[in-house]
Amino acid sequence: MPGGRHPGLSRLLLLGSIVGSSSFVSATSQDGVFQKSLWSYVDPLIGTVGSRPGSAIAGGNSFPGASLPWAMAKPGIDTSYIGLPNGSAVDANAGYTPLGNVTAVSMTHVSGSGGAPTYGLISQMPLFGSLASVNLADNMTYAQNRSLDLESATVGLFTTTLQNGIKIEITSGNHTGYMRYTFPESGTTSNVSSTLSMEGADAAHEQDAHILVDLTHVLPAYSSMAYSQKFLRGELHIPSSPNALPSYHGYATYTGGWPQPDSHTIHFCGNFSVPANSVLTPTSDYIQGEHSGIASGAGTFSWQYNPFSPPTTRPILRGYPDVRSYAGSGMGLGALFSWSPTEAQVNGSLTLESKVGISYINAAQACSHIENELPGTSSFEDIIDQARQEWEMKVLSKIQIGDDGDATSNNATLKHMLYSALYQTGLMPTDKTGENPVWDSDDTKPYYDDHYTLWDTYRTLLPLYHLIFTKPYSRVLSGLISIFTEEGYLPAGRAANWNGRVQGGTHADIVLADGFVKSVRALSGETGRGELDSAIDWQEAYRAVMKDANMIPERNLDPVAFDGATKEGRGALDDYLSLQFITRNHTRSISRGVEYPQNDFAIYSMARGLNKSRDEVDQMRSRANWWQNQWNPTANTTLDGIGTFTGFPGARNADGTWNVTAYDPLSCGTCGWDADIYEAKVWETAFSVAPHDMAKVINLMGGDETFVRRLDASFVPGFGTSVGANNDAGSALFNPGNEPSFATPFLYNYVPGMHWKTVNQTRATVDAFYSDARNGYPGNIDGGALPSWLIFNLVGMYPMPGQALYLLSAPRFSSLNVSLFSGTAVETSLTVLARNLSSTSYYPQKVTWNGVELDRAWLKHGEIAQGGELVFYMGEEPARWDVGERPWSLSAWP
Repeated sequence: MPGGRHPGLSRLLLLGSIVGSSSFVSATSQDGVFQKSLWSYVDPLIGTVGSRPGSAIAGGNSFPGASLPWAMAKPGIDTSYIGLPNGSAVDANAGYTPLGNVTAVSMTHVSGSGGAPTYGLISQMPLFGSLASVNLADNMTYAQNRSLDLESATVGLFTTTLQNGIKIEITSGNHTGYMRYTFPESGTTSNVSSTLSMEGADAAHEQDAHILVDLTHVLPAYSSMAYSQKFLRGELHIPSSPNALPSYHGYATYTGGWPQPDSHTIHFCGNFSVPANSVLTPTSDYIQGEHSGIASGAGTFSWQYNPFSPPTTRPILRGYPDVRSYAGSGMGLGALFSWSPTEAQVNGSLTLESKVGISYINAAQACSHIENELPGTSSFEDIIDQARQEWEMKVLSKIQIGDDGDATSNNATLKHMLYSALYQTGLMPTDKTGENPVWDSDDTKPYYDDHYTLWDTYRTLLPLYHLIFTKPYSRVLSGLISIFTEEGYLPAGRAANWNGRVQGGTHADIVLADGFVKSVRALSGETGRGELDSAIDWQEAYRAVMKDANMIPERNLDPVAFDGATKEGRGALDDYLSLQFITRNHTRSISRGVEYPQNDFAIYSMARGLNKSRDEVDQMRSRANWWQNQWNPTANTTLDGIGTFTGFPGARNADGTWNVTAYDPLSCGTCGWDADIYEAKVWETAFSVAPHDMAKVINLMGGDETFVRRLDASFVPGFGTSVGANNDAGSALFNPGNEPSFATPFLYNYVPGMHWKTVNQTRATVDAFYSDARNGYPGNIDGGALPSWLIFNLVGMYPMPGQALYLLSAPRFSSLNVSLFSGTAVETSLTVLARNLSSTSYYPQKVTWNGVELDRAWLKHGEIAQGGELVFYMGEEPARWDVGERPWSLSAWP
């Protein structure tokens, strides 16, 4: 708290969840009917449980802790599965797992990711009682299980209670975590860990409360130790005066994790609501040496650090106020703060609040974040209310469900699904504007990090941003361009201020092109409405995508890919530019061979719109067709009882012959970084091979009738094979949790009269694999990819990235209002109505756009951008209303 003032420890009655101020708990409509606030429909715990009860395996890996929209600080609990039953083991990518012992509360997390964990940095851990049996450098000696029936998450507040009785409540600001710890009442004899013996305990300290700060704490990668994060060096400073603020500050530098950064440094500043006051003595077996020069009740410690094996000898707690671990010293750092109950709390609970700021610049900036975001004039409840207000204003209110009395609009499950999904789309990427330690970043040069997987989010998340989060979206695009300008390449996967992974293509090319063709100039020549920030440098964006297209990147080494080149750029360009396809001399040859042309189509669209030279435009259009060189017209597979299908993407040799060794259209082999295709069956990839030219895909598959039969076969249970534990859902070839399958149920729209099948399959997918339960997603949500797919389904459309095109399905609500381009000069709204919608009446019989009847199952972005009313007239039987023009395809373009 500013000014160094500390309120006394308070007595807390455990009254359950905090209730915000009435202005944010409820709202009243104009006719006086009571309405719930939108945040009350959000459950941040959706997606935290997988298909196996109690486990996160194959779940969403959603982050349920506290966060503001796109905030840098995401404080939450970190858990470990060590000691749990077999079958529960999983990396804690978001810190949280449904089962697992709490090892810390840390300030940084991602949401929905797979692969090796990143973050879980700058931590605290509340402890209680004697520490005689605790090794402060080994979190397995103090990790605590928690009471799941006392655990809850709402917008702005996460609450859990440890098995030893410590209640943890967490809220946050943009760069700050705000924790409230309520310790057990005096007289409780719970030890730090219920599994530890009390033998040797110091009775004088059995009621002490402690906060442990361990700079080495990270989220470990149990499944891939080579990618595990490691502490490199750091500093920790504690003031000499017990009343001085900050209570502690310093920095920590880490390496490893999913993006494999060289290193990244986080500065921190921590405050406690009261000074530590319990002086541990040598008899407690945890204090030795001088206690001068440091605040009473606090101590620092160090030990020989091994990221894979904690020390067996307990570190010594000392009174050193300033400690530093140099790179190469191999020393870990930590601090322990302790409080004894005062006479006023003899029969009550001890409550301690802590505020932690983080910064990538310096500790002073971390401290200033506390002052600005968590001022002393604002209570814990005030910060919760502010968070709820911010989420309502910036995110949740962008889609409103009309209350027309129809049961479909009052479906509580669908409401929870919609608003929880909206919430989860606002967690990532991370706004680190003003926090880039390498190059200047301010509001004129915004910077967003944690594009964990642009190869996932380019499909639905960022197109959703364009429509409803338009101002943040403009900043995201500018930030991507700045990454290229300052660092040399656009990211494909990025975290910890580091371009870290490229799975297949360079999909930032599509992200930038999608913004350009919608807001500036479409491929047809139509001028956009200019909803995006005029400061976006499209010429620099074009230079960035052309570098992706033509410059072979430096070949980093990677233990999971024999050819390396997994950091940035297109690592298989040597084959691609010389052969116009990619051989098995490169990993993921099929993925790259079909995705590079998709990226080149995006570049073609920008080149044409920016009036580049005819040679450049023609070259990129030609390259957009090279996916056909990766198409094996004779590859085939037979599905029992359905038939044989011919023509699939395949692997090639340098002489042009097809390499069919260990090739199966129904599989992806190992499905990993060293496979032909990354986490997508060949069958799946056949439908996503060229979204910019579905007319040609249909032709190569044998025409309309065969294409529809092949789509139908995709949804028949029993033919599916695994693409990885975190991406398997259902037993069909269509995989609802895998982004390459995202568009598949909508592709019926490319055949006139088949829209009703799109409606069938999209409804069936949502109903079978999505829900408002904690296992409500069919796989990792991948930074908002799955939630955004769900949102488009509930609204009744699907974006085709880079094409300024939306395929129609059918809405799940009778009335929706979508705010478009909020905060811009051209903001407007889209109203989506479904007449006669019910559980049995959901097939469109007729569709109108602004009163004009449609005969096509798609809309252009330029139409939607004007705002208007999209009305679906529903019936109980399929209707072939969509017999007009097919959606756009490159091969049909003049």
